[in-house]
Amino acid sequence: MSNVDANNRGKDFEIVIRKAFESVPQTVVERLPDPTMGYLGVRNKSDFLIYSFPYQYYIECKTVHSHRFPLSNITFNQRVGMLEVSKTLGVVAGIICWFIPEDKTIFMPIQTIEKYRLQGEKSINLRKIWDEDFIEIQGKKKRVFFEYDMTQFIKTCEEKKLGIKNYDL
Repeated sequence: MSNVDANNRGKDFEIVIRKAFESVPQTVVERLPDPTMGYLGVRNKSDFLIYSFPYQYYIECKTVHSHRFPLSNITFNQRVGMLEVSKTLGVVAGIICWFIPEDKTIFMPIQTIEKYRLQGEKSINLRKIWDEDFIEIQGKKKRVFFEYDMTQFIKTCEEKKLGIKNYDL
């Protein structure tokens, strides 16, 4: 797959995730501007800001053509920004990653990613490393992409108390 195809796949994945969240009743989705290389000084911590009572979500979408998610795929600004907001009661921040060859979509809280980074990990291996706070987002496979029901994802975040969990880093 060419680099152009990979970039388009990532942008299309963002659209799929946005539509999935927008289909959840009583949920507000804001796509944050995504200028290349921080053009005009804009460097957002995430792709989306989503509110669905009782939580505020900061979601960054990523795709990988491997069973590994390189931690280097998260920019410094994303990591620091999401870690900072995740300290606030009622905020869930993290990465939704589509592991394309595995056909799995996983939410990884930024605090858990940071825990792995501080332990010296360079990537999250879908086949070996798993954490209780990771959430597999179930979807119905279409031709290329999935159709996701984010209602279940939001419910799982609430059940795991991700927006009020205290992470000791």
